[in-house]
Amino acid sequence: MSDWVRRYLDAWDSHDPSQVGAFMANDATYEDLPLGVLHEGREAIEAFVGTAHQLSNDYRFTFVSEQQTENQYAVEWEMAGTNTGELPGLPATNKPFRIRGISVGQLDGDGKIQQNRDYWDLAGYLTQVGILPPPN
Repeated sequence: MSDWVRRYLDAWDSHDPSQVGAFMANDATYEDLPLGVLHEGREAIEAFVGTAHQLSNDYRFTFVSEQQTENQYAVEWEMAGTNTGELPGLPATNKPFRIRGISVGQLDGDGKIQQNRDYWDLAGYLTQVGILPPPN
């Protein structure tokens, strides 16, 4: 795992939105495709990171794999935690979850994230926390 990826995942594991925000360009975009939301600008991204902590106050990321060039990256990860918080329309279930995902993005000339897209297993998450029934 590269040092940049280790520091980035550590920032997420800190549950401190400003630590994740420090990796973002001021005009960065962060798209969460399973949720269908686009966050524009560092402040909006930091607010989004804060909602992750609301959803699970004990989540942690585990590195799986990466591919990186000078200004592009793809990081495969696993996120595990407990659904301890309520989000609009989704009650807290206090059930554990473990999902896989990937972050794909571009860095600017200063090494800050200019654009990030997250793809992750929303159906698996909803099933594990008891919101969706298990598949047949």
